[in-house]
Amino acid sequence: MRGAIDVLRSAADALLRSFEALGDAQRWDALAAVGELAKHADGLVVRMAGLVEQAPPAFDAPSSTRAFGYRDAADALRHELGVTSSRAKAIIRVAVAATPRPTAGGAPFEPRFPHVADALADGSIGIDQARVIVEQLGEGRGRIDDDDRRFAEASLVGDATGQPAGEVAGERGYDDTAPTPPEELAATARQWLLALDPDGAEPREEQQIAQRSFTISRCTDGMFRGRIVLPPAEGAQVQAVVQAYNSPRTSKDPTAPVNDDGRSPEQRSADVLAGLFAAHARSGETPRPGGRPPTLLVAVTQADLDAHAEGRPGVCEIVETGEIVPVQLAARMTCDAIIQTALVDDDGHVLKMGRRKRLFTAIQRLAIILRDKLCQGEGCGAPASWNDVHHVRTWADGGPTDIDNGILLCTRCHQDVHAGRQQIERSGTRWKVRRTLLPPIRRPRGTRRRAPDVHPTAPFPVSTG
Repeated sequence: MRGAIDVLRSAADALLRSFEALGDAQRWDALAAVGELAKHADGLVVRMAGLVEQAPPAFDAPSSTRAFGYRDAADALRHELGVTSSRAKAIIRVAVAATPRPTAGGAPFEPRFPHVADALADGSIGIDQARVIVEQLGEGRGRIDDDDRRFAEASLVGDATGQPAGEVAGERGYDDTAPTPPEELAATARQWLLALDPDGAEPREEQQIAQRSFTISRCTDGMFRGRIVLPPAEGAQVQAVVQAYNSPRTSKDPTAPVNDDGRSPEQRSADVLAGLFAAHARSGETPRPGGRPPTLLVAVTQADLDAHAEGRPGVCEIVETGEIVPVQLAARMTCDAIIQTALVDDDGHVLKMGRRKRLFTAIQRLAIILRDKLCQGEGCGAPASWNDVHHVRTWADGGPTDIDNGILLCTRCHQDVHAGRQQIERSGTRWKVRRTLLPPIRRPRGTRRRAPDVHPTAPFPVSTG
């Protein structure tokens, strides 16, 4: 086996060295060959796992895995294959289902999933495809006739290999039909399970509802990480909303250019989730502990605010978590948000809370929403309910809390404005936000801040609060 590995390693090195010189068809063929090799390796892993699970110990030990110092077969796979505990257990489940079962007389029984076993043996499917078939059809164990289950299994194996429907199982080979990846194969397997075991849908739904959960916790680096598990209907609803806002084209105008703002799909989804929570907190429909809506308190010193106004770095503190964050968060939240800024001295004593008159009233906010409709950030289009109302001419610099001095900005674009990555300009009777690579405007230390002169077509400096 190790000699074969050396041969494969030499062949792989030669392939990688010559890959750039290959044509498109040859490159595709090379990728397909590597895929076949990976599937053969998967099949070997499953068969070895089945032997390790079933083989009697060769020495005086409770099991063959204990003889080599491992707790069980899954523990052995975890160490020897370098996989996670959950994946090792999944491999064992596939191995048990696709390995001939030993009998007292020595003649092995047929595997419970013979078509999966054959496909793994000849390298036609991978572990993840096999796991989907075994786990999905295994849910109907005891309620589905064996012949029906084998028929469904053969059909799913055909989908997994790309074998046309109707071909006799065992006559394998690829044609123009693409092999089905595990995610799509799981959906087809669930349809088979529902067709063969319609009475099992209700108890399965109850089990899925009982498994729902949502956890979120703060990590040592200050980031929040979470995990969500939802039943099919609720999960599909959440996914549909996230995908709608995660679309590259979020504008209601179908002729609008596709928004490519450089965010990854994961980053866009995170912004969608945060926007939904912020919109709900702002809606007034949340519980009001202590008679007030959910509100974060950010503490900042005057020195840090002055540093930010001069373009120098500063910090503030999120009181609820004690996390230290850049001072521009406090500056941004003085515009319009569910976060309140408290001015504190160097010892943490509160000197001032944000003045109420700096916030736009509900009527003003509604008028600005009717005018702007969506986030006005360049290439954005986040819905109005997600947006803050930003003072174009900063409140700290004398800017009025008037409709004409307000603009809708989502959290991300609001951050960009305060960080200097987007700049607000007057365009006719409207404000226009454009992306810029220029650094934030810096004021010399010791100079007195004053409100800039207003001119209908003159750009305003980047806001500081």
